[in-house]
Amino acid sequence: MDPNINRISQYNKKYLERSENKTKGPPPSIVEFDLHGTCSRRCAFCPRVDESKWPNIKEKFELNLYYKIINELKNTWNYSGRIAWSGYSEPMVHEDIYELIRITKELLPNCTLDMVSNGDFLDKETINKLYKEGLDHLRVSIYTNNKTSIKFIKIREELNISEKNFFVRERNKGRKNNFGLELNNRGGAVNLKQIGIKEEETFPLIRKCNYPLFKIFTNYNGDYQICSNDWDKKKIVGNAKKSTIDEVWYSKEFSQIRKNLMKKNRNIDPCKTCNVKGDLNGQEYFDEWNKTFHV
Repeated sequence: MDPNINRISQYNKKYLERSENKTKGPPPSIVEFDLHGTCSRRCAFCPRVDESKWPNIKEKFELNLYYKIINELKNTWNYSGRIAWSGYSEPMVHEDIYELIRITKELLPNCTLDMVSNGDFLDKETINKLYKEGLDHLRVSIYTNNKTSIKFIKIREELNISEKNFFVRERNKGRKNNFGLELNNRGGAVNLKQIGIKEEETFPLIRKCNYPLFKIFTNYNGDYQICSNDWDKKKIVGNAKKSTIDEVWYSKEFSQIRKNLMKKNRNIDPCKTCNVKGDLNGQEYFDEWNKTFHV
């Protein structure tokens, strides 16, 4: 079982206990940012394995747009949830990553700042600087061998950082171990059969999905998506250049999508081709939204 499942559930519960302004429904516990159009790897279970569909492009989240969103989180929600840098790219490629961390920690001091990295651009010096600028959690996904795992464990020990704040996640276990992940087909963008993983045969699934209840995903161009698994970007629910994050999160379109998924109706894009087990966590958010929707 992917350890992220239990971790997210515990975080959601704690966030809901302290979050404010839940009259329209709860604000997201996680705001995830895709910072760049580039990744240094092409993993078998990731859509980026197909370079023709996912070429590396030199586009990035502009500082002024990022600053706008962070200010909205501060002024509208007094936000204290999790800010995550992950998405469809390698966060360390962004040339202003330290500035992004500094800005976020300065404006949202009660937030948890979380980065997922493949480790290609990390060493002892860069990791130390990330934490000094305000990073709370670093999750390094290992796609090579045990030697690389040992390298980062040693760095963690030398910097005296707790395992709770610096995770070394081995993703090179092989197909029989699901690469250390709870694998899904990324909204239909990955053919899991090609890597030996059996998929559900009938789509759309009749199954709840709680991800859009507690998380919003932001592309580097400002597009808001209902889910980070929508790699084909079938459902854009707004753009940060035109709307506030509050307007998007509580929009009629986003709310209708939540209602459908709470009723186990996945017959919408991108959900109708997705096999993610989105009810493994987020039940606490389902219960909170149900006070508004009464599904």
